[in-house]
Amino acid sequence: MTTTKTTAARKSSAGAPKEKAPPKQRAAPRKKAPPPSPVPRLLGVLESQKQLGGASYPPTLERLAELIGEKPTETSKALNTKEAKARALLSRAAGGKKKPAPDTTLVLLAEDVEAVAQSDRLLEVQLQSARKPDAPAVELAQLPKGLLPALSRAFKAALEQRIAGRRLPRTIGALIGKKPLFFFLEDAVLPATGTPARPTAATTDGAARRAAPDGAGNATSDGPGTLAASGPGAPAISFADRFDAAFSSLDRASGRLNYVTLHALRAALPDIPRDTFDTELAALRRQRRYSLDPSDGRHHQMAEAERDAGIMEAGNLLVYVAQRRDDA
Repeated sequence: MTTTKTTAARKSSAGAPKEKAPPKQRAAPRKKAPPPSPVPRLLGVLESQKQLGGASYPPTLERLAELIGEKPTETSKALNTKEAKARALLSRAAGGKKKPAPDTTLVLLAEDVEAVAQSDRLLEVQLQSARKPDAPAVELAQLPKGLLPALSRAFKAALEQRIAGRRLPRTIGALIGKKPLFFFLEDAVLPATGTPARPTAATTDGAARRAAPDGAGNATSDGPGTLAASGPGAPAISFADRFDAAFSSLDRASGRLNYVTLHALRAALPDIPRDTFDTELAALRRQRRYSLDPSDGRHHQMAEAERDAGIMEAGNLLVYVAQRRDDA
């Protein structure tokens, strides 16, 4: 009897449905920490460029991207975030699918709109962007186009003040009138430097005597910073004028980044001995017209000739020349 009940109990237990084990809970996947925002570093570089002053600020979008080691598209994307817009601005507005050109768009701190509007830097960048090979002179009304509204208004007012005060950068000229025209001096046909407006017999004879070559057939000098032409009667041309012209031409050919190698400038002025070149360049640096910078080696591997053309100072090999515009 007992055996029968036990067997029945076993059968009943065997036929009962087995309870399922509770499913194992999977650990929630760990969320990847978002990458650090590039904005603080970007603003730090922008602040450091402002401290350098002159032609270093405001930098172009292309130059800023180079300084932080990013592509211009990535830098532009970072600048369009809410975090960045509170502090920094692009000089040109991007409409629709149109993206601002990295080489003609400046990056500035929001509080510097008025100062940048009055700067030589913005005028040169806007003129370079607006000019065309077959129409190098640009009307005043065309120059503010494409800028942010606040910057555009301030820039137009600054241009009108420049015309009234006859105050322009060394590289730019203007024709005043109902519709003023701005142009780069290198696009104009101008008299030779030093040519008097109304030459007289006395001044012509004096210039001829001063510019006459010496016994060795070399050009003579009227004093520090002045290099006389080698032809009889030719006007004296200063080192500063020749250096300005060479820098402007080379800088324009390289996209107006305001960085030209000493090697290229020495090659553009081959008749000037190295010692004279270095002495005269030092004078321009003391006048705060130019500055020298070393190469960080990240974006351009210097050739041996470029290194040889550099100037060693305080353990740094200075190979790049930048034009300062502290008087803007």
